[in-house]
Amino acid sequence: MPIDQTAVPTGVSHGGSSALRRIAERRNSIVDWGDGRSGSHMVAMAAPASLVAGIRTFFGKIR
Repeated sequence: MPIDQTAVPTGVSHGGSSALRRIAERRNSIVDWGDGRSGSHMVAMAAPASLVAGIRTFFGKIR
């Protein structure tokens, strides 16, 4: 979970519930919150296409 990241935009991949997002947005500049789901905590291996799509979405928003 990012903490006190207001100086730079933050993206969270496979972010979790809306309650976690509200908590994270209190002290972070979150510009993208991924809604992806993975059956594993190793998202890059379990859902690589979803992770890549999320990274592309994030960088598309901060241009």
